[in-house]
Amino acid sequence: MLNAASKAGRRETGGILIGRYGPEGWSADVVEATPKPKGSRSGRCWFQRSSFGLADLLERRWGEGLHYLGEWHFHPGNAPTPSNPDIRAMRRVASDEAYRCPAPILVILGGSPKYEWRLSATLFRDDRVVTMKQHSLE
Repeated sequence: MLNAASKAGRRETGGILIGRYGPEGWSADVVEATPKPKGSRSGRCWFQRSSFGLADLLERRWGEGLHYLGEWHFHPGNAPTPSNPDIRAMRRVASDEAYRCPAPILVILGGSPKYEWRLSATLFRDDRVVTMKQHSLE
């Protein structure tokens, strides 16, 4: 994520999270954060992820016992706080059976390599939005 964010400069970027949930669904082991798929679009304050190639990737990961866990994206130069559109999008993921992900995670990376990276993770489960404390990355 840090490499992708550094390359993106002043534009948002992102991808999907792949891994597995803990037994109760309140913890997750994220083993892969994909780069932005081909065809994704972005600007200074927005990111629209393409789905190009993701179905094949997820099918391969499914064979390894891994699953789609959610999304990540970069807020260049800003706090890693989910915006209202971010929250609406993740609630749609949670309620859309096609994702097979009733408790998606949203990881947001904020800041810049020049100053400081900050990270937040938010879980969307049972109409609840649970955000962990933001963390600085070194």
